[in-house]
Amino acid sequence: MKKIILLFALAFGISMTAQQKQYKSAETGRYVSKSTATKSPSTTYSTTRSKK
Repeated sequence: MKKIILLFALAFGISMTAQQKQYKSAETGRYVSKSTATKSPSTTYSTTRSKK
């Protein structure tokens, strides 16, 4: 049981430290979804989300 709790804690900690990407439209300046960004890659750019 202790091993399961330890594995869960490690997995949760690793997922919290992973950087997430944000996608922004170059035309409008608004944030867009990942699917919209992949449909029109020439008009979107990605940034990593800073952790506060």
